[in-house]
Amino acid sequence: MGKYDHIPMLTGTENYHAWRTDMKYTLGAEDLWCHVSTGTDPSDPLDFASIKPLPTVVTQPTEAETSAIRKWLVDDVKTKGFIHRFLSPPIRQIVPNDQTTTARTIWDIIGRHYGRKDLSTQFIICKQLAALRMKDTSDASRYV
Repeated sequence: MGKYDHIPMLTGTENYHAWRTDMKYTLGAEDLWCHVSTGTDPSDPLDFASIKPLPTVVTQPTEAETSAIRKWLVDDVKTKGFIHRFLSPPIRQIVPNDQTTTARTIWDIIGRHYGRKDLSTQFIICKQLAALRMKDTSDASRYV
């Protein structure tokens, strides 16, 4: 996964927002964002939430329905793999490790634990912004 080395390992609240942004773009580039998205606009196919297809007759799925279900399940496993790959070991402990848990459920669990927008998170973000520095301060007038 060398082309994904830019994605930070999620270690906690302090880097959740950067991790989430990088994961959103990566999953989007791999056409997997729909597995964690909660988008409701069908005219936006990249953000429209994907749900597992169901056969018309549950006991007798057609070949096309079986194929669609299989593709959805494989893509969901790929999405879970991307998410899992960029979680630190302690954070992996809060993620259910069973086949029935969807990527969206895992995404929501992580978001509830680390995506808080309370005062302490705002302080952390403010501190990170204050720590940013220009690469070349000798020509600072170009940036103003």
